[in-house]
Order: sequence, then C-alpha cells, then structure tokens
Amino acid sequence: MYAAIGAVLYALQEKEGAPAVVWKYATGGHIPGSPVIGGDGRLRVHSSDGRLHCITAAGDAAHPPVDLGEPLGWASPVVDRQSNAWICLYNGGLLRVDPRGVRSPAPFFRTRQKFDSTPVIRGDLLYVGAEDGFIYAISLDASRGRNQWDPLTGAGKTEWFINSSPALSPLGALIVAGRDEFLYSFDFDGKVMWKLHLRGQMLGSPVVTREGDVIVGLSLIRRGQAAHGKLVCVDGRNQRVRWEAAADGAVESTPVIGDDNLIYFGDNAGAIHALDPAGKQVWATKVGSPVRSAGVILPGRVVFGTDSGALVALQSTSQSIASEGWPKYMGTLGQSGSVPG
Repeated sequence: MYAAIGAVLYALQEKEGAPAVVWKYATGGHIPGSPVIGGDGRLRVHSSDGRLHCITAAGDAAHPPVDLGEPLGWASPVVDRQSNAWICLYNGGLLRVDPRGVRSPAPFFRTRQKFDSTPVIRGDLLYVGAEDGFIYAISLDASRGRNQWDPLTGAGKTEWFINSSPALSPLGALIVAGRDEFLYSFDFDGKVMWKLHLRGQMLGSPVVTREGDVIVGLSLIRRGQAAHGKLVCVDGRNQRVRWEAAADGAVESTPVIGDDNLIYFGDNAGAIHALDPAGKQVWATKVGSPVRSAGVILPGRVVFGTDSGALVALQSTSQSIASEGWPKYMGTLGQSGSVPG
C-alpha cells in the first residue's frame, strides 16, 4: 500500500504480521491530497512545493517534477486511461500533464471558480465540484475542455460550494455531498434526480453500496454544544434514511465498505468504527487522535491515517473492498479516479 504522510510518500508491505517500509520518496512540501495510481503503475502526488511528482512502483522519479503552483486542500490529481494526469489549479481551471511529464501550456479548461474537489473520470468525461456550487462535466476527448452540462439551465446545480468527491451509483447516477447540507443525485445529463436534506456538514465523500444505498458522514457542530457526528445510510431508490450510527466526534472520514459488507469509518474523537450492513456497531477502537482520512482495506486489515501523522491498521474480517458499487474514496483499489464509461 502507499501512504502520503507529511512531505513523504511511503510504500508499505506487511512482513511477519507488521507493516514495513519498502521505500520512501520525499517531496519538498506537505502532500495535502491522496496519492493516485495510474494504469501505467506510476503514482502521482501534488505537493505544497508546487509540483506534481510522478513516482514509479520502485520509488524512483519517473520524470522531473512538474511545476503547477500551490495545491488545493481537497483536490487530489486523477489519471485517465491514457495515463494523463488532471490537476485542479489553485487559481481555477483544470490542467493536463501527459505521461512524459509535459504539461499543457495553458489550462485545458478555464474557470474563475476553484475546482477544490477530487474529480471522477467516467469514460471521456471528468466530473468535478466547484466553489460556485455546480458540478461540471468536462469532455476530455478534444484539445480544449468543454462543460457538457449547461449551468444556464441549472444542470449540475447545488446551493453552495462542493469539496467532496462525487461517487458513481450502480443505479445510474452521480452522487454528490454538498456543503449546503443536501445530498444530491444527478443523472448523466446533469438533471437533479433527487436531493435530500441531512442536518450537518458533509465534509467527507459519499460511498455507495452494490444496491445503490448511499453512506456518508455528518459533522454536527453547533455553538455552545460539543461537536459530534454520525454515519448515515440513505436508500438510493426512495431517499429514506435507512439507518444512522452515532459517533462521539464529528465524522469527516470517508467510509470504506468491505467484501463482507462491513462498513468502516473514523471520527474526530479518535475512534475507528466497524458497522454491519444494518448500521449496528460490530466494534469501535480508540486510536488517540482524530481520524479524518478515508479508509482502505488490505487482506484482514483496515487502515486509516490519523491527525498525528500515524497510520493505524486494525484487524478486520474483510479481505478487500466490496466488488460492486462505489465502496471507497475514488471508487477502486487502483485509485486513479477513472472508470470505464
């Protein structure tokens, strides 16, 4: 597995029941987003040294780092099927870096609003949330990008800015957690299929079960009250809340669904939880530091990062992520952000 901690990218492998560092690659600054893995097997990270780093599976630089400017806090790069990296720019817009490390001389798509959200690529369309409250569907199959969803008709519209990464539902929809306390389902023409108010900020990204149910964390922060949170499961067919699981801290963590249908998430009170498919707690473990990261599953282990800069691996019955739905942040173990159309 790979993990970005501070300014360093680590490759880890389990040896004799404990994680061991296989190699580490130092950048010149903190890495705010997740590492992504292209179909070429190379990893990309956008560091606060202002550069995109492309690293081979052996831990070497595939090409010199590419100057991009400051990274955004919520937006990781994504990689398409041709191994082009797509980066949301701090000054707005979208930039392409090809597999050789050559960046386009101008933004592929320009906008005054920041895309401070990790995109999802479906076929030749890139879906990304913006600070103007819209989801954009940008075509990647030409020399310049074009938004396929017309904002003048209200396509892709929410009521506030978007930082979460979209999820693809097996029910044929794009699921978006807005900062307006609404969960949205859009069809692939940008029309709202449904939206549901959920009291609390959705600061992580949604995941989707094989049946199309949406699971997302909520942060409930009210003046004069202790912050707390919960994980909520919404029926994707009738938009009813199927269950809620309370947590002592706000839930900013993106959950992960195992191949045995267990659901894992962290909270800001420093606990990692495992729930069964009905939302009942199977176990919870205190780890001593807030857990805001997305979870990942290795054979017999679930792994989260903590605010203290540690990786925590706990024993689990899951051997991998669920094979259907959108079971984790960026959807797949490959974590490129790209799926077939």
